[in-house]
Amino acid sequence: MISFQGAGKAYRSRKGAINWVFRNIDATFPDGRNTGILAPQGEGKSTFISLAAGNETASEGRVYRQGRISWPYGSKVNLSNKLSGKQNLRFLTDVYGRNFGRVYEFVEEFCDLGRHLDASLRQYTNEMRARFSVGALFAMEFDHILVDDSMEGGDTAFRKKCAQYIEDNQDRITLLIATSNVALVNKYCQSAAVLNEGRLTFYETVEQAVEEFNKVNEVVV
Repeated sequence: MISFQGAGKAYRSRKGAINWVFRNIDATFPDGRNTGILAPQGEGKSTFISLAAGNETASEGRVYRQGRISWPYGSKVNLSNKLSGKQNLRFLTDVYGRNFGRVYEFVEEFCDLGRHLDASLRQYTNEMRARFSVGALFAMEFDHILVDDSMEGGDTAFRKKCAQYIEDNQDRITLLIATSNVALVNKYCQSAAVLNEGRLTFYETVEQAVEEFNKVNEVVV
């Protein structure tokens, strides 16, 4: 469970002005219900997910977390280009308290990177890195997986493999996705909200949220 209680985030500009990304967010994301936060570009998607992950602290209010919460998929801060895939997995299992052998075996089978797991990430193609990133995320067995904008990396076959994995494990995995990709929300989510001009608004159905987002996004673009 992740709960925003009167949460807001602000940054100070170089001139000293305080700029609020959003304020007074009250929202609870329970286990077992995938939620999409639809927002136009520049309206705080990454900030929202960073607060949910605990990578940033709220400027006002609180964010409560219960269970095993992932790092944001789409973020590069948890992976080092200087390390090999295997060394990155060693680091992640040490940080998150997972069994290295079990994690390595999963990633080796799921990502099908073969000998490249012994190569540094700087030698990976974008497609290989995408496969490794999502494989490492799944291998950590998080209760909540946070997605910043997209998780559609890899080729078509691998994307289908990821979708099948999520479907097969829907009884233990909950997704919180902040994105401007309507197709992603339609594909994975049972509820949705729109984040725009600092406000988060939930709708009764995903379809209603998508309809409102399309109106807002057309104006912003």
